[in-house]
Amino acid sequence: MTSTPTIEQLWQEMRSSGTGPRQRRVDATHPLDLYADFDPPDRVGIVAGCGSRPIPPRPMRALEVERGLRADGRWSLRLSLQEPRLLPVFAALCRDIVAFTRAGVDDAQLAAAVLGRLDHWRTLLERDATGLGEETLRGLIGELLFLEAEVLTTLPPGKAVAAWTGPLGTPQDFLLPSGTRIEVKTIGRNARTIRVNGLVQLDAGVDPLVLAVVRVEATGASARGAVTAPVLIARLRNRIAPDHEALVAFDATLACAGWHDHSSHDDFAVRLVAIEAHDVGQAFPRLTVASVPIGIDDADYTVVLPQGARTVLRGET
Repeated sequence: MTSTPTIEQLWQEMRSSGTGPRQRRVDATHPLDLYADFDPPDRVGIVAGCGSRPIPPRPMRALEVERGLRADGRWSLRLSLQEPRLLPVFAALCRDIVAFTRAGVDDAQLAAAVLGRLDHWRTLLERDATGLGEETLRGLIGELLFLEAEVLTTLPPGKAVAAWTGPLGTPQDFLLPSGTRIEVKTIGRNARTIRVNGLVQLDAGVDPLVLAVVRVEATGASARGAVTAPVLIARLRNRIAPDHEALVAFDATLACAGWHDHSSHDDFAVRLVAIEAHDVGQAFPRLTVASVPIGIDDADYTVVLPQGARTVLRGET
């Protein structure tokens, strides 16, 4: 099966193919008009051919956002990168746009969908293009380890990737086809507590809820059993690659999680110790909307983990 080039590969091909501005369709199988855009000497972008007039875009420092009426009566919306140092983040935004608009968005909705994804990424594009912090990397690695070790072993790639919903804004990190919700917390080898963010994170309503505790320890990048986020992502992409749609969805979810390539990400390495599971029921210590006094709108809090967790996977010891 012929693989679809990434938007970075399309930019590189256009950069190497001659002089003058040029465009290439991002994916022959995509139902909407999306094109990788290149303007020499090194200006990259993405263009959407839209069936309706885009609303006036909000200005940005890092991107130029242009709209125009084409000769055929359709509208175009063009995003062009102005700050080359933000190329990894911009490429992730473009992949997100392609994936987000692949289904459930029609020609008339395309402009609004593109601008909506741009707003979703605005904060990341307007801040310094630094790498993710250690706390964020640790949490992402924990979710990816759980995806690899537990979800992908029981579900095909498409359903496994679709179950990873946390980066898309759901209260819990995973929603399985069975209806079971899973919240993943990544902590140290001997940690006894977790931090809960909000009153809904450990409240799944009538659905079953499992707290997956991923225990890791910091180590050197070349140590036995060590894993970094880039290595783990590459491993997962290779595993998912036979299902092209699942791979596109995986990259889009990573983008929504804030992932972008950065050299500093290679320096943070952990070793998996174990993955433990707690069934979150009435006896589990937690705060929910129904359990707090009237007038308490939200709360972040710390939970001492109870005894009796199931060890579902053991890593390096």
